[in-house]
Amino acid sequence: MAGEFQHILYRQSENEPGTFYFIPGDPGPELTPSGAPAASMILSDSAGILQLGVHWDVTPDQMKALQEHLRRQFPELSSSPQLRMEALSVEAVKLALTMPDGTSTELATTSSSGYLPFTALFNLTLDGARYTQTRLAITGQPKVLKVSYEVSGQSHLVCTAAVSGDVRQDLEQLDVGADIDACRARIESALSDGRIQLATSGDDVSETLRARTINAAKDQAANVLQRMLSGTDATLDAAHLYAAATLSEEHPVKLVREADVGGWFAGSKAASLLVSPSAKALSPGGRVPRAFQIGFDAKDLPIAFVQVSCAGSQAVLQPPAFKPVTLTVEAGKPVDIKTSYTDGGPTYQVQIDAKTEVVALTPQQLGLCLVNFDGAARKQAGAKRIRIQAKYHPQGNGSEDDRTITWGYGDWTDSWYVVSRDSGLAGVIEYSWEETASDGTETGHPAVKIGTPEVKL
Repeated sequence: MAGEFQHILYRQSENEPGTFYFIPGDPGPELTPSGAPAASMILSDSAGILQLGVHWDVTPDQMKALQEHLRRQFPELSSSPQLRMEALSVEAVKLALTMPDGTSTELATTSSSGYLPFTALFNLTLDGARYTQTRLAITGQPKVLKVSYEVSGQSHLVCTAAVSGDVRQDLEQLDVGADIDACRARIESALSDGRIQLATSGDDVSETLRARTINAAKDQAANVLQRMLSGTDATLDAAHLYAAATLSEEHPVKLVREADVGGWFAGSKAASLLVSPSAKALSPGGRVPRAFQIGFDAKDLPIAFVQVSCAGSQAVLQPPAFKPVTLTVEAGKPVDIKTSYTDGGPTYQVQIDAKTEVVALTPQQLGLCLVNFDGAARKQAGAKRIRIQAKYHPQGNGSEDDRTITWGYGDWTDSWYVVSRDSGLAGVIEYSWEETASDGTETGHPAVKIGTPEVKL
């Protein structure tokens, strides 16, 4: 049985009635320690930088409420319902803006963390009318800015077929010792003549599964008819036959979960607005404020903090939100970016020029390197499952890192940042993998070392 509660979809397990699989409802904002949405906007005269953290999850309060709802819906359960999330993959997280004339435009697309709570971070520059319209949303106006999660997974579809009816005429025409083939032939004849009926359920299943289920139900009916002939099974009715079969299949599905961003900032929950003066060229010896922000999703990365300093002034970007900071910079002076990590290793420091009003720090400037694994070619070739053991071996001051990747659904790609303490990989990626073919055959591939962060199987 399936249902919906507070936009959360759920279904009851066939084999474990006390277990329910769920799909989260609407996306929500990442929160700061104070409980406010993790969002900020750096404003100038005609443009702005928006930083917005989002997630797609079920809160503890929602989990508790869902369990109470299921207890009311299924009073026959002997214990508290067990909740498990469906096996899903987030393919993309998108931010769309509705303009005053009603047209919609996609502002940005990003990826999520790949696991609960599927966090994502948007960092984007907005000019002109888009900047003005977005500012309305983060000050609480609804139906302006929308975030959507595009999700893929496998749907568990069930088909049931039942054969029932009066078979006294068929019992009279069969020998007591009739074999199973003769009984199956009588079932087909009785169905054709309308003496017994066939009923099926499962409108969304494939015709192949429906045919297999019907065939299994007929086989079961023939077995019951043979037992009725012998007269030795006291549990069977002497004249009425009933037999059923249930089969299932996995079916790829796609769905979209979306939320109105403006609703997150209603009342006292408005986003942080950081006003910056208009950009202007630095004259020799001149000083001007500059805004610094993390230009990518840094959530869950091993960054303790990032220190930005220039000519005696300094500011610090701190987790979890890494809100933008302003710093007064001086003409002719480089800006020092020093990153400290949570792994206990040394800091990494670079110098940059702050020529623009808003400076978006890159992974390379923070000593991080993005590693990408792509198995799309193996999936297209017919592989059913792949399991990868990957390890990063630094050649300098980087931190060793290892990861296990398992692909069975989704787009068969994975990526993560390693701490290289360098502008590049500064090391090698070692990986080995096991592939399961569509016929169940497993093939192991020996370890390979590669000096680039891009790996295609």
